[in-house]
Amino acid sequence: MEKGGPIRRFAGATAWVAMAALFLSASAAEPQVRSQRKPTETFAELADRAKKASDENRLAEAMRLYTKALAIRPGWRDGWWALGTLEYDQDHYDKGAKAFLRLVALDPKNGTAHVMLGLCQFELGQDGPALKNLLAAESLGIVKEEQLRKVTLYHLAVLQLRAGKFGAARESLGQLVRDRTITKEISAGMGMAALLIRPKDAPQEGTPGAKIIEEVGQSEVLLFTNQFDPARQKYTQLVADFPDYPSLHFAFGRFLLETHETDAAVEEFQAELKRDPKNVNSMLEIAMALQLVDPTEGLKYAEEAVKLVPKLPLAHYLVGTLRLNSGNPQGAIPELELALRSFPEESGVYYALGTAYSRAGRKAEAVKARAEFTRLTAKAPKPSGAVIYSDRPAGVLSGQTPEVEREQPPQ
Repeated sequence: MEKGGPIRRFAGATAWVAMAALFLSASAAEPQVRSQRKPTETFAELADRAKKASDENRLAEAMRLYTKALAIRPGWRDGWWALGTLEYDQDHYDKGAKAFLRLVALDPKNGTAHVMLGLCQFELGQDGPALKNLLAAESLGIVKEEQLRKVTLYHLAVLQLRAGKFGAARESLGQLVRDRTITKEISAGMGMAALLIRPKDAPQEGTPGAKIIEEVGQSEVLLFTNQFDPARQKYTQLVADFPDYPSLHFAFGRFLLETHETDAAVEEFQAELKRDPKNVNSMLEIAMALQLVDPTEGLKYAEEAVKLVPKLPLAHYLVGTLRLNSGNPQGAIPELELALRSFPEESGVYYALGTAYSRAGRKAEAVKARAEFTRLTAKAPKPSGAVIYSDRPAGVLSGQTPEVEREQPPQ
């Protein structure tokens, strides 16, 4: 034990007692001192000083002043926006997210605030909340600032790829391509979306798999810039050179659907099924392609998909519509009712169900289903220039991947 330790400890304790006495003495005298201090700054003074500091690029001071002003007036929306953007620009994503969370709470319909919150959450690795906020921004609309729109689209696409929402990611990236924003990262993302590959599962650079993703991405870029013949030639060469690469025939089939070459598309989906007999995506694409031209044949593929993935709502929807188109409304009804549980806001399901009820002689239920169809059709959102990007309508040949990320049934 250290010699003299207890004495030193006692001396330390004595010092603390002395300090406490001084503190109490100072506290007692504080009212008199305060009365001589300069009056506290008003909210307006702090707000003005904060803006001036920000304008003059004195960012640390600006953030401090905005924080003080917001402590006085926590409902100040412009203040939370200014503080959040300053924190984001300084890579203080956690603090930025907290500021934008306050702004979104105050102004939940502010799409641009949702964008900034989502971008902060993206940087923090909070993929779920980030995707939710960027999608909210898509619905609500954002300020017409081109660079922010592009940044938002790219980050949204990355999150959609990570979540396995490949069709949505393809559309997000495709919007950038249509606007002539084409980079190596965007092209690679297009390739992963077409081949149903999440970024974490992508092959390493320099491998044959990475080269295929790059080539498919280039084909998709050509498609989205309306260069159909070069895109078709590239895809044709790829499936010839790599016939067994997973989902390559599937990607080519979707391309052919978009160029209205249905028979050739079905052949590619069948080639994918030859490679992988349990490829549910290809089964559902074939079922959709044959809905009108050969519903009986299409039904075989849809029913097989239901056997393989019994909890896939889109498969039940397709079984229902194909049975309806094949003259079996009674058999269609239970499948469409199952689909309705997952798509309660989809007008197309009500339309098909109303038709099935009517043909089965269930008139009252048919009237009710069609009334719901009319209601949902009337409230469908109208296109807006403020929206980040508009989803293509879900249709028979919508080009979205069914099993992995399709969330809407064809209408």
